[in-house]
Amino acid sequence: MPAVSRTQQRLMGQAHGVRKFWDTEGKEGLNPRRIDSAYRDTIVEIAKNMKKKSLKDYASTKHDNLPEEIEESIATIIPHLSPESNKPKKYKSRKMQNLADYREFINKK
Repeated sequence: MPAVSRTQQRLMGQAHGVRKFWDTEGKEGLNPRRIDSAYRDTIVEIAKNMKKKSLKDYASTKHDNLPEEIEESIATIIPHLSPESNKPKKYKSRKMQNLADYREFINKK
């Protein structure tokens, strides 16, 4: 997914650098301590929550023809701007639902 603005590309570039720093145990990348404290928490949170491939895709976007920023309303329309979670998705178990239905059926009889 390419970045939609230069600002987003730069932000994702920093988050990608932080992630690379963690993955290489400090041999490459961007040390989070070197980031301005006003932005550090946001960038670290993005680096934690997004997949490596997504960060790399955003960061490697060519920004020659991109606008500097986009309007807030446009950003809410584009669905891929929200970070993906690395956490496993929770699925509802159909077994428990079936068990509840079965118990209800037995009680009616």
